[in-house]
Amino acid sequence: MKPGRAGWTLVVLALLVSGAAQAQVDGDTAATRAVDRAHFDTTCAPCRDFYRYATGAWYDRTTIPPEYPFAGIDREVRDRTEALLHMLLDRSATALGSAPDHDTQLVGALYRSCMDSARVERAGPRPLAGRLAAIDAIHSRAALVLEFARLGREGVPAPILLRSYPDFKNSSQTIGVAFQTGLGLPDRDFYLKPDSTSVRIRRDYRAHVTRMVRLLGESAAVADRDAAQAVALETALARGALPAVELSEYQKLYHRMSGDSLARAEPHLGWPAMLREMGLAPAATINVATPRYYQTLDSLVSLTPAATWRAYLRWHLVHEAAPWLSTPFGAENLRLRGVVEGVTELRPRWKRCTDLVDQTIGEALGEVYVRRAFPPEAKARALAMVQDLQATLRDRLQVLSWMSDTTRAAALAKLDAIRNKIGYPDTWRDYGALRLTPDSLLENWFRGNRFQADRQLRKIDRPTDRTEWMMTPPTDNAYYNPNLNEIVFPAGILQPPYFDPSADDAVNYGAAGSVIGHELLHGFDNTGRRFDAEGNLRDWWTPQDSLHYVRRAQAVVAQYSGYIAVDTMHLNGQQTLGENLADIAGLQIAWGAYQRAAARTGHAEPIDGFTPEQRFFLSFANAWRTKERPEAERTDAISDVHSLARFRVNGVVGHVPAFAEAFGCKADDPMIRPDSLRLDLW
Repeated sequence: MKPGRAGWTLVVLALLVSGAAQAQVDGDTAATRAVDRAHFDTTCAPCRDFYRYATGAWYDRTTIPPEYPFAGIDREVRDRTEALLHMLLDRSATALGSAPDHDTQLVGALYRSCMDSARVERAGPRPLAGRLAAIDAIHSRAALVLEFARLGREGVPAPILLRSYPDFKNSSQTIGVAFQTGLGLPDRDFYLKPDSTSVRIRRDYRAHVTRMVRLLGESAAVADRDAAQAVALETALARGALPAVELSEYQKLYHRMSGDSLARAEPHLGWPAMLREMGLAPAATINVATPRYYQTLDSLVSLTPAATWRAYLRWHLVHEAAPWLSTPFGAENLRLRGVVEGVTELRPRWKRCTDLVDQTIGEALGEVYVRRAFPPEAKARALAMVQDLQATLRDRLQVLSWMSDTTRAAALAKLDAIRNKIGYPDTWRDYGALRLTPDSLLENWFRGNRFQADRQLRKIDRPTDRTEWMMTPPTDNAYYNPNLNEIVFPAGILQPPYFDPSADDAVNYGAAGSVIGHELLHGFDNTGRRFDAEGNLRDWWTPQDSLHYVRRAQAVVAQYSGYIAVDTMHLNGQQTLGENLADIAGLQIAWGAYQRAAARTGHAEPIDGFTPEQRFFLSFANAWRTKERPEAERTDAISDVHSLARFRVNGVVGHVPAFAEAFGCKADDPMIRPDSLRLDLW
């Protein structure tokens, strides 16, 4: 925490929270209850379909709001967080003139500029004029690649995405990473699959591009021509992109090169000029994570006329900026979301503006949030749960019969080295160099993107900062970073019904404990296991142990590939393997950790007719309570590494024998897996 900034921000904005905000954030008891009979479908036996049993009545009576692709527990948690942030942001924008420090001014200025819809409507597309003129001035390859670099820094990563990340094989050093990007649809498969749904989506997408370009003032003929050129160029890029199933195979994503080597390997991309435009030395170290994509791009830069590239860049500029332009752009952007997610309405403006502040200056906002929503005692209890889970995993590692002592020693060393980040950073980010104003939303968006990109790029070829967070404190999510060997749980996810300091252990270990276990086990999933205790990509497994691991994991691939996601489309068990392994082993470890906690506190009595063991599994199922639109399910099945919510429950509980005991299941019940098919890795 830097002196002279954080204290004032926390005190001044925290004092602005009224009693009304307290009610909005806390909600009523039923809304935050982890085990609620009103959610159950008791006509369905828990041993037949546990997800249906635990959430079926809620599912049947729930209507997905038109502005969202899904409804469920995540939406409820985010709504409560947004209610608090809304109060803070409204007051900070009102008090902007008397803001006591730079960060408070940034928060207020960005939010006020976003909420000033009248100014945004009057401006129409004019805020894009200068950048559109720069694109129109491209008539040479040299000018083209410089525009790639400029737009990439400003939030338009098409077709170049260059950021920094620890070196996969030397995590103490941060290098550049060039990743595939440049598509307007969520995944390459949308461009390449021949099925009728994909063909329809491509047709709708091209019509959308045409309409969006027309909003810039182009004629129908020019807009149609630009759309045809832009989509054709994206399709060519998609052919060079890696499929989603390969994007988690880190060993395929490591191709370290110097900028000089890149200049020789991809001569038409003008790497030295692009790196200079980004403030980097031409010899900067770059991991070209997806080389086939960049080789494809190099060829396209050489062979594609400048006019086609101008059409492509115009489209991607307006595509990225559309949410922050006037209503016609936002409405047209919504039409594309309708195609791939089924959404039919925009969220309220204040929610979109809250997201913008969180995405742009999330740690400035996060300081205020944690002061209000995440007291020290909550952090202490969360840490105690993490310690129980780690101790349980340590005990299990020590007795695994299939693992050799050599691999076991390395696994234990890795477990002991995991860094736990809970709630919020120890040191808050410095936004001193960022300038935002209350009267220019789109320019604020560009400045914020440029600030974040430049902060990323400055880290290249420097020692790695292991204290940095990749999520903001209000975020309802968590992650494991294999390159830093750390688990990170923002305060935003550590709230009811995932985590409640006042709830019984069965509830907390079933929900939050299984999520913590999930992130811990990512360190040992099919990709995380390839990194050592320091976060370096290194094979620390004996060949025999590695073969055993792969053989057991293949049973999970087969299990999840058998599930139908939507219509006749199956899940991709290989694409989702890492998440499925973490789900299964995470619940196994969470159950062991709950037993550890129960041994300290004594056996608890039933609550509302459910034993502690049943409450553990019911809380786990509630943590995945979700209803999703078919369009969104299809998109997830194509591009997401996570399985759909119902399979993250029904596909998992059969791997934990205690589930059958808790609900009296028989060996032939659908939820129960035979010993030969039960995951026994951990």
